[in-house]
Amino acid sequence: MMLIACLLFAASYTVCTAQRAETNPNTRLLNNILGYVVEDASACGNYFQYACGKYAKRHINDPFTEITQMLDHKVNKNFVQLMEELEHRSTSPGLDKSSVEAKALRFYLTCRNAPKTTRSAEHYLRLAPPDETLVWPQFTARGKPWPKDQFQWMRTLAYLHRYGFTNVLVDLLVTPNYQNSSEFLLDLSKPTFGEDSQHLNTFTETVAILQIMGVPSKSVLPLAQKIRRLESAVRVLTEADDDDDSRIMSLHQLQRMTGYDWHSFVELTLGYRISRHFRVQVQNLHYFTVLKRLMDSSDTIVVANYIMTRFVLYLLEDTMDSEEPIDCIKDVRRSMNLASNLLYEQRFLDQATLQNYTQEIQEIFDQLRRQFLMQIDKNRLGLTSKQRRMVATKARNIILNIGNMPTGREHRSFVSQHYEDLVFSSTDFDYSREHLNLLEFRTRRQMAQLNQSTISPDEYFYMPDPISAMSSSPFYLIRRNIIIVPYGLLQEPLFVPESNEVFKYSLLGFVLAHELAHSVDTSGVLLDSFGNVHDTGVEIFSSPRYEAGLNCMNRNKTQYLDERMADIVGLDLAYSAYMQIAKDINGTDFTDVPPQKIFFLNLAQFFCGDGDATNFLEHDGDEQRLQQIIKGFVPFQRTFGCRSSSFQPEQCQLW
Repeated sequence: MMLIACLLFAASYTVCTAQRAETNPNTRLLNNILGYVVEDASACGNYFQYACGKYAKRHINDPFTEITQMLDHKVNKNFVQLMEELEHRSTSPGLDKSSVEAKALRFYLTCRNAPKTTRSAEHYLRLAPPDETLVWPQFTARGKPWPKDQFQWMRTLAYLHRYGFTNVLVDLLVTPNYQNSSEFLLDLSKPTFGEDSQHLNTFTETVAILQIMGVPSKSVLPLAQKIRRLESAVRVLTEADDDDDSRIMSLHQLQRMTGYDWHSFVELTLGYRISRHFRVQVQNLHYFTVLKRLMDSSDTIVVANYIMTRFVLYLLEDTMDSEEPIDCIKDVRRSMNLASNLLYEQRFLDQATLQNYTQEIQEIFDQLRRQFLMQIDKNRLGLTSKQRRMVATKARNIILNIGNMPTGREHRSFVSQHYEDLVFSSTDFDYSREHLNLLEFRTRRQMAQLNQSTISPDEYFYMPDPISAMSSSPFYLIRRNIIIVPYGLLQEPLFVPESNEVFKYSLLGFVLAHELAHSVDTSGVLLDSFGNVHDTGVEIFSSPRYEAGLNCMNRNKTQYLDERMADIVGLDLAYSAYMQIAKDINGTDFTDVPPQKIFFLNLAQFFCGDGDATNFLEHDGDEQRLQQIIKGFVPFQRTFGCRSSSFQPEQCQLW
């Protein structure tokens, strides 16, 4: 009997010990990262394979391919739960129909419940005609010619820009004045064609788009050829124009120099009367002059169909095109990101927790900033006192914004006021109608910045592009000198406030240091702490040592040199900051694994994944990124016993 009791006690003790180990955040995080390691791989030969080799097998059935997608998936699941709660509340008098919650819920339910016919390209185009008195060519009454003499391509672009449609023939943005970032201006420039969403795709896909738009079958093939030729001609004009100087001028001056009626174009875009002395920021002035000759000689019907096709591609790019709950949440987040931030904050982050998180993250960032300031003082680039002072001032003035919310205002009242004039139909579900409604609202709010007075960085709210809006990835606002840390980032395994410093600095610390480094990349270094182009920054960029550092970083060619620079600088800052504050550099009380090894294993978690290398936007693939930043990094070589290479990594250190 005594033996049985002892065995039961032993079993109970083992279970309790295992449970305590599992609840210990340090043990939990360490077990997670060790679960990806392939022990018989060579950390010195292929660190990605060593540190991330088991990732694909462990996540074979998961709907994500890397850590930020995993964080997004957790956020989206939480939002589905929240929408279910709100839907239940909406059946009783408890939900205010004018509240932010009710508006977000209405769009979510529209996405989930709208008939498929309300998502069709034809339906979109009937709701968004090319002009007030025109329809698109394929909708002309049978037997009647389309009145092409009434079509004016600039008027059509102006009308469609109200839905955020741009970068077709003309690119139009609201952006800070390059000379004075406290003032917003309309920026006019030539279109770009670099990304898949910025041009027509294959001939087959072009034909398919024309078919779903209701173009008559007999017209589809010849029309596809003609609109593709038109786009090619425009592309040739953009490639021939290398004038990227920005200049500020009045609409009257611009009209006189290019021959376009820019005054009417901007008035239609804004939706209100303006003076002919209204100022705009113009790039690629010569492009607009030669574009006029091309457009004057082009078939009006071809121009109309080209704009129409690109408009539909834009609309399809801006929707998940699915009624699945997770996808509808993504639609809500991308179209109502400020509302989403508020709802997530108030449902999943209580005030005390958010305050503690903010303080913890700020302390980590301040430590990273101190390391950066120390590096500036070491003056590896041989900068003048004036140049060092400019960079140091910019670093000291970087603001961390947790959640992409204004820090100087009460959040609920601010968000409620933001969406005050957004109204959804309460009678039926029509996805295209409400999607266009939100696009128009979003564009209207962006345009409203033109009439805003100077905004304090502490109160500043940035309306990111739709992809950023539904992502948990942090980003640096180059013209505002602000780093945005989305709420979705504040989750395990990326951020666990009660964990050991080695976990905090190797993952979240690296991510923050990466964004900090963007303040001095090839674009950021040109701007002062107010986001204005500064001669001192241009001097630093042009200095021989800065140029040599960039060339070193680009020894293995990349299209994304700024991202590689941010990775390399970020690792150095994060590791230096950890070594500066670590109290347990010789060991920890939760494992025998050396802290330095934990640091590099946890760093790898940001890059572990099993997605296709072509899926990365404006970055190299994760395996390539990880291999590049640890190559020649002396602390890494020392930790894993790697042979010292002939490559000297300090050559690639800018600061």
